[in-house]
Amino acid sequence: MKRGNGRLKPLFDAGIIGGGVIGLASAYFLAKAGIRVAVFESGKTGSGASSAAAGMLGAHTETEKDDAFFRFAKESQALYPGLAHDLLLESGIDIQLQYNGMYKLAISAEEADALKKRAETEKDVEWHSKEKVLRNEEGISDAIYGALKIEKDGQVNPAALCKAFTKAIQLMNGKIFENTPVYKISRIEHSHYEIETPQDRFFCEALILANGTWSSRYIKDFVRNISVYPVKGECLSVTLKEGNLSSTVFHESCYLVPKLDGRIVIGATMKEDTWNTEPSVQGIAALMNKAVKMMPAIEKASFHHAWAGLRPKTADGKPFIFKHQGIPNLFVTTGHFRNGILLAPKTGEMIRDLFFNRNVNEEYVHAFRMDRALEVRL
Repeated sequence: MKRGNGRLKPLFDAGIIGGGVIGLASAYFLAKAGIRVAVFESGKTGSGASSAAAGMLGAHTETEKDDAFFRFAKESQALYPGLAHDLLLESGIDIQLQYNGMYKLAISAEEADALKKRAETEKDVEWHSKEKVLRNEEGISDAIYGALKIEKDGQVNPAALCKAFTKAIQLMNGKIFENTPVYKISRIEHSHYEIETPQDRFFCEALILANGTWSSRYIKDFVRNISVYPVKGECLSVTLKEGNLSSTVFHESCYLVPKLDGRIVIGATMKEDTWNTEPSVQGIAALMNKAVKMMPAIEKASFHHAWAGLRPKTADGKPFIFKHQGIPNLFVTTGHFRNGILLAPKTGEMIRDLFFNRNVNEEYVHAFRMDRALEVRL
């Protein structure tokens, strides 16, 4: 216990700044390991970029390289069945995990050739001719040349995932402080941290910075040369009046994700250099045009609503996940960009293992290390 303002204050094992899916996943895996965690979130948990996401678990859509990032994404994707089972038992919340597969469309002959080559070399994917795609998904445009079918790609409900994490953490005696912005973080006695909020001051032995787009605000006080900046992503949802869609459909930067409640989520734009979180007419109109080209029936669909979120991006587009080597008990996990939902389980496990000084895959330690920021800038 620490004494402040004449009162004894609890000393948490780990204070986590940020209640998005990455901060919650980190808290969840630490709490399961018996760590006393406290999560500090300026709004509601999962209310930022996490809830704005479509919930795709599509490792193959994010990179064509068989690199550390791709392998990390695949391992994280593979954790979801077990995680969904555990969260249902622990929280009573179904995160709506489903493996409906994904079609990555070829709209030109050049795209078709490239996807066919990928099908020859990559596991878990296969090339489907135009005729086969249209037999499986009648509503897809007949202007396609075919598609890469990624059978194992799936999706979850991001809002349900964040709610399940939040409840499970609380049931494991973790503390969630919502509507609690952090004003200041100070090191005390070279080993502990003091977290100052409008409500109170809190103390923790370890500090985990996981607040996405806003991470730079605190990182700069401890780490140089690391920056995270916002990329606005706009989405909308519709309900088809005719036809149906069973698989997720993707082309370039636009995807159609069928949800269990009958909606189709359409996303997402990428707009840099803005902190505005309101969807724009221009952005939504551009998405609608792309969606109609992929699936003409969307033109007659019923519109539900549109929304936007700020995704945290780094200079090289890959996240930072590391334990600081010079400052005791300081961890950073941020910059997951478009892949927060996909990477959350593996990220939570990695933070847990770094916390306990367990062996962590050296490939991942190297790929997501702190000092790579210097290399990117050269």
